[in-house]
Amino acid sequence: MGNLIINEWLKLTKKLGTWIMLALLLGLTIFLCILGGAITSRQVGANQTFASLASMLSVLNLIVVIVAATIISEEFSRGTIKFLLIRPYSRTQVYAAKFLTTLLFGLLSTVLLLITCLAAANLFMKAESPLLPVAGFGDWSALKVALVTAGVNLLLLSFYIAITMFISAILRSQAMSVGLGIGLLFGGSLFNNLLFLGQTKFPWLKWNFFNATNIKETIPQLAGQPLDQWLTLDFWQSLGLLGLYGGLLYFFGNWIFSARDVALT
Repeated sequence: MGNLIINEWLKLTKKLGTWIMLALLLGLTIFLCILGGAITSRQVGANQTFASLASMLSVLNLIVVIVAATIISEEFSRGTIKFLLIRPYSRTQVYAAKFLTTLLFGLLSTVLLLITCLAAANLFMKAESPLLPVAGFGDWSALKVALVTAGVNLLLLSFYIAITMFISAILRSQAMSVGLGIGLLFGGSLFNNLLFLGQTKFPWLKWNFFNATNIKETIPQLAGQPLDQWLTLDFWQSLGLLGLYGGLLYFFGNWIFSARDVALT
């Protein structure tokens, strides 16, 4: 299993697109910090920007979704899946290795984003100690808020990876997998807003998985702050739903990947 993960990681890191996406993520983070410092004449402290990771988590999630969408479909489009499956590993192990590799890539991207945002915010904005508290999170320091936000986003990423790989296992088309993955990532909030209108009449609608993807908005609850009125699920409810739906999507994605005949592709 370890060798499978290493093999998947090597294939991922050998792609030029992987490094271009990472460079884009970090470059945009630095640019936003420079822009924020220029607009405010360096009068605004760095901690608020650092605590929110310069609002770059959506871009990070987009990059990881693209990786998740291509890590399976690309094997089928290039025909290399047959060479992968003749090795002494089950399809379940292959699927798990691809999932874990994508999650490790998300972890690496998160760590790089944390470091870059902390350095750029303090360099181009008014420097502040990351141990000082930030508004909206009680007595939590900027560092704690940033770390908890990054950790919660990784949990959310696990769900996005599961649903994107599920789509990829069904379609086996790189373009369609990427398109649908991005559509779910950015269209989920729109769909959830439409369902929100019906939640007053049908309370059970709040248990849809799109609603659970608002989990980052519930982080202030962990710091003892009240939830915003528009949030109908608290942190623990959102976490439970993501775990339930993510687990089901992973199970069925693995089942489809294991059951379908590769010779037909």
